[in-house]
Amino acid sequence: MKRLLVGLLLWSLSSLGSAADETAAASVDRFHAILIEAMQTEGLYQRAALLEPAVAAFFDLGTVARISLGPTWRSLADERRAAFVDLMHRLITATYADRFDSYSGQSFARVDTVSANTGPVVKTLLNRTNDEPVSLDYYFRGAKVFNVVADGVSDLSLRRADYAGIIREEGIEGLVTHIEASIVEMGGAGD
Repeated sequence: MKRLLVGLLLWSLSSLGSAADETAAASVDRFHAILIEAMQTEGLYQRAALLEPAVAAFFDLGTVARISLGPTWRSLADERRAAFVDLMHRLITATYADRFDSYSGQSFARVDTVSANTGPVVKTLLNRTNDEPVSLDYYFRGAKVFNVVADGVSDLSLRRADYAGIIREEGIEGLVTHIEASIVEMGGAGD
């Protein structure tokens, strides 16, 4: 009887993982559909308007902000944390609006979904018509993405390393100024 119970427990846990994997994969598919639509949309502000709610729904912006700031996060008051989360939302929206700016037959393909310590990882390819495909791996924590790894390079790791250097030299206000300037450089699409 114990073996049966243990077997049922293990089966039910694997079913939960499988359901989480499917939910994550469906979330990535929806985001990719919006990226294709954004690439087919003229105008930076129009793309940003399309992407803004998708970014909020897809990314765990609180986790992105917290990990991006590292130890500095703990020293911030709640209102500063909320403001930084909003800044990350604007930056990510502007970045996607800037980078996914024209459509020439690109497509996304889901390759695999695997489990990691934090949750599912959905592995995909961005197929480009006149170039090599780009691998995009989406790392989930709960129902949202907190890290995207493009061709083996973690966006979150790059951001954290970048931000640590700026904070060390210029403090959190200097970092905010740099991020705001980046958004403006991309045409202010995240505003």
